[in-house]
Amino acid sequence: MADLKNIALTVEAERVAKELSIRFRAKDQADFARLGFAYAVREGMSPVKDDYFGSTRISNYNTSTIDVDGKMAEVVAIFYPDSEVSSEPYRTIEILMNKGLVLLGVHLDQGIVGSIGDLMPE
Repeated sequence: MADLKNIALTVEAERVAKELSIRFRAKDQADFARLGFAYAVREGMSPVKDDYFGSTRISNYNTSTIDVDGKMAEVVAIFYPDSEVSSEPYRTIEILMNKGLVLLGVHLDQGIVGSIGDLMPE
């Protein structure tokens, strides 16, 4: 299977990204898509679609817009060295981005995360 050229947020992930942009007063929703990816990696989430992935995709981003310098693809290669996963880094990024945003939404609702500072390691 060919790797993705465009990455999309699911309805559920889009809702969380919008909530974060309002709560933290940021303009670029793509930053929160990247945050979702980082949160999924930090939480050790699997790069496999499951209940955290969400449903229908809606917001599309070009892979070069999300991963401007290729560092996210490098993170996939380092943290998910499975050959199938690392051979399609942008498909993996899309999955983790969505799953991370959905989990972040759950953690916001539960009060585990209330500020950007809560995302920083202790």
